[in-house]
Amino acid sequence: MNTRTRLSVTVLAACVTVAALTGCAASAPTPSPSATTAIAGDETPVPSTSPTATDAPTPETPSTPSSSPSQGSGTPALAQHIHDECSKGAADAGVTLTFTEDPSGYTGSDGTYQLIYPFTFDDGHTDPYAIYNCTLTDDTVDSSYVSSGMTDSH
Repeated sequence: MNTRTRLSVTVLAACVTVAALTGCAASAPTPSPSATTAIAGDETPVPSTSPTATDAPTPETPSTPSSSPSQGSGTPALAQHIHDECSKGAADAGVTLTFTEDPSGYTGSDGTYQLIYPFTFDDGHTDPYAIYNCTLTDDTVDSSYVSSGMTDSH
């Protein structure tokens, strides 16, 4: 055998060896179990009870969230008042506040009530670092809007 033929045979043998060791031989791949069936000695498919990546949760009641629910729907009065007051500056900031029944904040050193309120941008963009701050005179249903604005958390 000449050198060229020997080299070709050696390379071919090496490729076959690598393919056999890695499982890339000419045999058909072993199918994995289906996400929707399980075989237990017979050929009757049994539905799977575990969710799959393609399963989507079924909404219980289709509804569109309101940016400002009415007072009569069981909404806590303080939560509705805070939403209404903090919304006064939202349009100037280019945002719409997302109502929350549990707004939280703290009393500042000057006695005002400081909140960070959830929102969405009116133009649809997102910024994970943007924060909407709202300041009210206090944390009661008689409080008044003082100021609000956007800040950045980084």
